[in-house]
Amino acid sequence: MLEIVGNKDTKSVVITGHSIGGATASLCTLWLLSYLQSISSSSVSILCITFGAPLLGNEAFSQSIFRERWGGNFCHVVSKHDIMPRLLFAPITFLTTQLNSLLQFWHFSMTSEDFGKLANQISEKEKANLFNAVMDYLEAASQEEGETSVPILFHPFGNYFFVTEEGAVCVDSPSAIIKMMHLMLATGSPVSSIEDHLKYGYYVNKLSSQTLNQEISMQRNIPDSSYEAGLELAIQSSGIANQVIARSFRDFMQNDSCVYLTFKAFSSQIQILYDSVHRFGFYMILYDSDSYW
Repeated sequence: MLEIVGNKDTKSVVITGHSIGGATASLCTLWLLSYLQSISSSSVSILCITFGAPLLGNEAFSQSIFRERWGGNFCHVVSKHDIMPRLLFAPITFLTTQLNSLLQFWHFSMTSEDFGKLANQISEKEKANLFNAVMDYLEAASQEEGETSVPILFHPFGNYFFVTEEGAVCVDSPSAIIKMMHLMLATGSPVSSIEDHLKYGYYVNKLSSQTLNQEISMQRNIPDSSYEAGLELAIQSSGIANQVIARSFRDFMQNDSCVYLTFKAFSSQIQILYDSVHRFGFYMILYDSDSYW
């Protein structure tokens, strides 16, 4: 790593990982940012892209990254129903057995579907218990400050890209990220929350074939106000069809001081980045024990 960043030809370093590998990639990025700050002489740009990674630290951890202005160095891609990035909102000590089986299933399934069948199978009841536990704690965590009755042990940091088949929504406010995690998971099921962790390659390929506004412009008129248009695009891209949940989504987007962008061709940004790695000599370091591409 030090040899790479010390190379005078190195302009950018991209570190990426999926699942627990994404958490490892984030830790590696934090170490590298701290090192480059200590030498104060490097102009190398650092970017970390994670897919379905679990949360890393508490609120103090998140705030320290914000104070160092490192949030922009992180892009966390989270699919609509993936339970992994949401797991640590719930106390999981009483779910250890289910989690071990789930991690084994994901590990084997990323190798091949047939291998996934060899893992210890989780019963439908266990899936439901895990899903409901995460939903309950996530709902409590998404309440307004002062209203929540449970401690939030883990907090998000950096930029979050919530991806669906309809598009993607970018959010950088921790409170808005937690709210998005809740609203989007509320449209899912125990089965989809597990399967979605294996579908990031699908989402990237799906979204890269779409173009901004094309689908929406054919379905309905976009409001003249750019603000209202942004809200409509965000709701459409979030893939939230339930009207009650969509109304909650609109309300919190209007009231929360968050920054959001919507992309109908979001993944083309990532694919361009991948192409740049090969074309311009960028370095990509992949931390992923379970390759899903």
